[in-house]
Amino acid sequence: MIKPIFITATLLASSLAFSAQNYVVDPQLTDYRGNQGKSDVWISHEDSDGGLGDVGSSGDTAFDAQGSSRIRFKEKVAINDFTAKPGLSQVITGLPANTDMTFSLYYCDKKGPASPSTLYYGVREAVEGASLTGKVIAENRVHTRDLDAAPKGEKKACFRQVNVDFNSGAGAVEIFSLMEVYVGDADKPDMTKDIEVRIDEFSVTAK
Repeated sequence: MIKPIFITATLLASSLAFSAQNYVVDPQLTDYRGNQGKSDVWISHEDSDGGLGDVGSSGDTAFDAQGSSRIRFKEKVAINDFTAKPGLSQVITGLPANTDMTFSLYYCDKKGPASPSTLYYGVREAVEGASLTGKVIAENRVHTRDLDAAPKGEKKACFRQVNVDFNSGAGAVEIFSLMEVYVGDADKPDMTKDIEVRIDEFSVTAK
């Protein structure tokens, strides 16, 4: 008699997750955190002393492995240039050519619906030695107020998943995730505290 094999939904989901190759290196920012925000693969776009924003590591995490990136404009900096877009990017090579793919990450903004911050993220063509200069392949902007129904992180529920689809082209791209600050008619937003967000759990997979 052949016994039926039952696969639980959890096991099936786990198997599917492992079957999709993630092309991002250090996707949970664990090594980035362990090296205090220094990385051979993650490129930081910042200049805190120059008022262009600060990018560093954080112990907050969306899932199991400790580590995320904190992007912020510091309250105590004399002059902040809110036209700057601080954040992280990574050049990814070896993608299957001309393949439809998805770039996703988890985003946390504790300031809630009134936050002046927006996440600008997407995919560019990779240009050697010139980060964030390649042609934009896909991009999106999202505010935390629009993410109530998005998948949550397990460790901290403020982390919500965002994604964008793209085609891999020749197989080399640069993913990016940057913070934009809306100033409006004022010279600057409320700076009684740092303006900060966190990003974690990056993924680039074939659809």
